[in-house]
Amino acid sequence: MIFMKHDAAQAAAPLVMPVEAIAFDEASRRRAPLQLLDHEPVALPDPVMARVAVVGLGYVGLPLICGFSHNSRSIGLDIDGEKIAELKNQIDRTGEVTGADLAEADALYTTDASDLADADVILVCVPTPVNSRNRPDYTPLLAASRDIGMHMKKGCVVVYESTVDPGTTEEKCLPILEATSGLREGVDFYLGYSPERINPADPTRKLADIKKIVAGSTPVVTEFLEVLYSRVVKAGLFPAASIRVAEAAKILENTQRDVNIALMNELMALYDKMGIRASDVIAAASSKWNFHNYRPGMVGGHCIAVDPYYLVDAGRRHGLSMELVAAGRSVNEQTPYFLVDKLEELFASKGERLAGKRVLVLGRSFKEDCPDTRNSKTFKMMDYMWAQGAEVFNFDPVADDDHAEGGRGTTIVDDPFEGGAYHAVIVTLGHRVFREQLDLETLTTLAPKGAPLIDMRGQYDGETVHDHFNYWRP
Repeated sequence: MIFMKHDAAQAAAPLVMPVEAIAFDEASRRRAPLQLLDHEPVALPDPVMARVAVVGLGYVGLPLICGFSHNSRSIGLDIDGEKIAELKNQIDRTGEVTGADLAEADALYTTDASDLADADVILVCVPTPVNSRNRPDYTPLLAASRDIGMHMKKGCVVVYESTVDPGTTEEKCLPILEATSGLREGVDFYLGYSPERINPADPTRKLADIKKIVAGSTPVVTEFLEVLYSRVVKAGLFPAASIRVAEAAKILENTQRDVNIALMNELMALYDKMGIRASDVIAAASSKWNFHNYRPGMVGGHCIAVDPYYLVDAGRRHGLSMELVAAGRSVNEQTPYFLVDKLEELFASKGERLAGKRVLVLGRSFKEDCPDTRNSKTFKMMDYMWAQGAEVFNFDPVADDDHAEGGRGTTIVDDPFEGGAYHAVIVTLGHRVFREQLDLETLTTLAPKGAPLIDMRGQYDGETVHDHFNYWRP
């Protein structure tokens, strides 16, 4: 079966077609409709004009809503009523889409799952976190599957975008869809997987610019998804061999990054003991064409710092320890403690202690220029400093603290000058606002000469910084 885009005249035709059809052409549209028997598969929607619903309106869901609404009215479902109210007023708290994008989008924003009954395609973009023991927490995914199953119509295509371990879509989600709907996949509805690749706070790589993996329960469904997603993705589609392959590919992408950063973090600690700056080593190694340039740092957020645990759990179920993946997670979880120990060392070099010192931390979101503070390891670092007796202050004009975690002994300030003079400064992120408004000269007014300055992104590195600060960077 081949799906093809069609012109405006064809767009006026019915939105469903028999699975057995070979193309969207005028000849096929003039044929008498096939009489479907009870055991025959229901028709797939027209991928070009299908009405798309998105479950979960965060970084991943909102760009999809805006993109798909260009062809037909989209439906956006989220359990957060406050978020729905904001979206109706063209406000995106994540900053991933603009007010103009939301104003232009032809979309219904709702908390009522019954609205899913009007959708031809349902995209699932809910979080897949871990619990307190770092085990996969499928609760949001399974709850979304139940809601979808209760309301989806016959002929619907359900596509999961959430990052999961291989087998989750077909072994955990599909049985719920079938049980709650009373429908059979492949006969009454269809299943697909297309892992999200959104890079939050990256203005150069938006949804349309990132090649997307698609996989359906059958080759025909995969072809359908290629045409469907071509409505919003211009960088191309990659048809994976199966849903499980697509799931595995996504979790490999994130785990590879986590493990590579862990290598840099471990070498940062070693090189520091040897009196070598890690950034100098990385710059030298980068002169080789096939060196992969990763930087040390705290790995947080809801993707890179979470997804490897799904692989570790999958390995456990199959009798494998996944030692490398688990070790990478362990190294990255220790990095906040390394930075506090480094600060203690800088004070000790002057015969002082961290206890009783006033420390200003610049940045608390999990990533540069991103408002999201979920699972930010800066909170872990600040908690440890507080436990060591420091008085901790934090300034981050970018951060949205709706999801703030930790920071129990930290004073959040709206102005870095509010806290008075500090004994040390730690810069965890290279926010653009820091570069523009907190230059080195301004920073020198916040702490006395000789105060430790830990600069994780090296944005204050230079000869003059040593004139005032006891400076350290990876």
